[in-house]
Amino acid sequence: MSILRLVNKLAAAVVGIALTWCGVALGADTIQVNVKSILNARAVTTFSNGKLYTWSKGIDGNGGSDGYITHSAAVFLNRTDVLTLPDSARFPANGNHPTMILNYSNTDSTGFQTHYLGAPSGSYSGIDSVTFSVPQGNYSKVYIALTSSEGSTSLDVVLSYADGPVTTNFTCPDYAQALTPNFFFVDSNLAKWTPQNTVNETAGHNINGLNLTANPAKILTSVKLIKRTTGSYLVFWGATGVGAGTTGAARASERIAPLGALSAVRCLARRNIGMQFVNIPAATQLTVYSANGKPVDHAVSANGGSVTFDRGAVTGGAVPTGVYFCELRSGNAVRIMRLIDAK
Repeated sequence: MSILRLVNKLAAAVVGIALTWCGVALGADTIQVNVKSILNARAVTTFSNGKLYTWSKGIDGNGGSDGYITHSAAVFLNRTDVLTLPDSARFPANGNHPTMILNYSNTDSTGFQTHYLGAPSGSYSGIDSVTFSVPQGNYSKVYIALTSSEGSTSLDVVLSYADGPVTTNFTCPDYAQALTPNFFFVDSNLAKWTPQNTVNETAGHNINGLNLTANPAKILTSVKLIKRTTGSYLVFWGATGVGAGTTGAARASERIAPLGALSAVRCLARRNIGMQFVNIPAATQLTVYSANGKPVDHAVSANGGSVTFDRGAVTGGAVPTGVYFCELRSGNAVRIMRLIDAK
């Protein structure tokens, strides 16, 4: 593949600004649904004040085998060679979803982060359901973050409107398998970690997102998830809605962290080498995405300095020509740089 060069940057350095990237609005109509009252598990190891806070109910093996980990926790463990969850729990908008914010945080060492479905059966692989309320209003879309393991999960989703419910069935793919219809990656190719904070498998595990189309002419009041499959494990991470323009007081403006040291990052085209990012602050994650939001390459700069992307993809082989985006994450700051192939 020919060298990629920087042609534009999307730098949101002001809190509360509304912008659009890949056709998904970041602004007053993006609603981060508060689901904290239904959370019942910690699936992510976090790090603060020099100490690890290990996950307690993970993502597979009846919740006891493996969990995920934040970037800072991995840096503390000197494992910057594998993909981790970002520290901020904020997943910027791309072509598949608006900005989504999950419920883990390095600053919260004890609170629940996820909801594990299946508990009433005595085994976390049983049939179960959970319901969460949304700020009542008109929605065009609802996006739900999920992880299914030990196989795919048949999932009924009930959108309850003021005048009655609508139920649709979906198949949530296993976290290491290909996507099924209506699903996308929230985060992908993650390592999974044991209760002893060692890497069990270095890559290949995802948090998937479900894209739901709501009826914008009706008032949405709640969402119910019904796990229909026995033998699989299902974790709910969070939900984000897109208002249809009449959500009124339910609207919540996106808050975009200042760029800070990320504003100094530059991208240089190095002939016969690739793309070199320089002036990178320490503890920064860089991910290159295709225009449709699929991760292409990833690097972690623990000590800062520079990182070079070659022309290959994570999965091997060369990526096709076209438009790409590089997402840089450092703490709560996120910068997105638009890249285009230059022959």
